[in-house]
Amino acid sequence: MIILILGLLLALSFIFYQKYFIFSLMIFFLLFDMFDGFYKDFKVFAAIRYILPLAFIVIYVVKNRALKNEDFVFFIFTISLFLFLFLNHGDFILSGKVTLSIIISVSLLLVGRYLGNKINFVKEYEPFNTFMLAIVPVYIIYANVFKVGDSYSSSFSTGFLDTSRMYIVPILIFMAFHYILNPDKFPGTKLSYIFKGSLIGLNTLILVVTTRRTSLGMLVGAILVYSLLNRKVIFKMMMVIVFLLVGAIATFPLYQDRLNAQLEERERIQNIDTYTKEGRYLESLYLYQFHSQLQDPKKLFLGVKMFDTESFGLRYFGVGRHIHSDINMIIYSTGLVGLMLFIVFFSFYLWRGNNRIDSESKKLFFPLLFMFLFVLLPGRFIGTFTYGPLLMLLIAGIKHTNYNKPIYKLIRSNRLVQSQKIKTRLLTSS
Repeated sequence: MIILILGLLLALSFIFYQKYFIFSLMIFFLLFDMFDGFYKDFKVFAAIRYILPLAFIVIYVVKNRALKNEDFVFFIFTISLFLFLFLNHGDFILSGKVTLSIIISVSLLLVGRYLGNKINFVKEYEPFNTFMLAIVPVYIIYANVFKVGDSYSSSFSTGFLDTSRMYIVPILIFMAFHYILNPDKFPGTKLSYIFKGSLIGLNTLILVVTTRRTSLGMLVGAILVYSLLNRKVIFKMMMVIVFLLVGAIATFPLYQDRLNAQLEERERIQNIDTYTKEGRYLESLYLYQFHSQLQDPKKLFLGVKMFDTESFGLRYFGVGRHIHSDINMIIYSTGLVGLMLFIVFFSFYLWRGNNRIDSESKKLFFPLLFMFLFVLLPGRFIGTFTYGPLLMLLIAGIKHTNYNKPIYKLIRSNRLVQSQKIKTRLLTSS
């Protein structure tokens, strides 16, 4: 029932709230992943998750003429994925769903580019980021009270937001950092800043307790890149970090037992010597071994099974473990030809023209780009709906927002006039 209601709300958002439909779609993906574990993977739920969003995105792109001549690269990439799907699919349903998830995620690059050229993207996105940042801890509390989902230990659960689905949290935290560190651009009341700061702290503690190294690495790395590009806010950043540390120390007794239980189950992450036995490290060696033994040029260049790597896990790990690293997944699924296709595609949309990005936008663009590149090794961008579409939308929207365009100059001019009127009224009344 929850999934059906989410599908209905998404449809209503598209019909009556189309200006911000895309931001609503990001919330839809997050909420869907929070509750999809309650339901078997029936066809109707798969349609709501994949077909419905894809249909709305296609209509949105066509209606707003968001395509450009240069987007022949997008069509070549999409057609190639379908060719790979029919050429060397594994379980066709699994291969098809993951292929659709990639196409939906990268289609947000087109939408983000369109929105970046039309609206003040970062400002318009702010309330949606705050909302998602707020519902994550509410959901985590709910999952632990009602024993929903599981984690590394029985003492703490992230519900159905397991493994790579939690990668959305560092993205939301990072964006919230930007909002509270720039009150001149994103004005609000003291209470609103305290609320956002508390959400940042609460979500950061959740990342710590879940002991997800990739999530923490995404956040720390993005903040470091952001600080290097935006040194004016370093002092404010340090003040916020000190505030978070004080809060973490003061509340330590509340989560100490859960953190210790998680660390006991994750003892290997505390021992550097065990890192050479990591599945993500070993799968690279096994993939090389696999192709060395197979000696099949067709599989090396065109792939084995499209995004279906359970047999690979059974062969080398003894369990149905899927390949985690996105790079390894691409090589196994689409071969060296597919790897080059992915490199060319993402270079075209994420790297080309970066020297022309607005100086203000660079402060957010490059930290988010770091997050995307950072995840490619441990995985998984491929097949994860929770954070993949959001990251593509943010990267493209921010990349194509130019604050020197006439529309943004007009906005700043109007704000300056309004500010001057307020000052004049205050002086007159005094």
